[in-house]
Amino acid sequence: MNKLRWALLVVSAVISLAAGFATPHDAAHEEWWNRIPAFFALFGFIGCIVIIFFAKSLGELFLRKREDYYDAD
Repeated sequence: MNKLRWALLVVSAVISLAAGFATPHDAAHEEWWNRIPAFFALFGFIGCIVIIFFAKSLGELFLRKREDYYDAD
């Protein structure tokens, strides 16, 4: 089951990136990010990775207790 999830994730990422490269870019918008193919797919992926690591570090910092937390007298 776990391999199937990874396969679906990879397939959906490849389809998303391929659609980003295949879609014509709007020439009316002159922002630099509109000139990069698949920018928003990559931006979203990197943003999710940053959120995951940030949440894990917050959990380590504030939620995790010492191993002997309940045994301390």
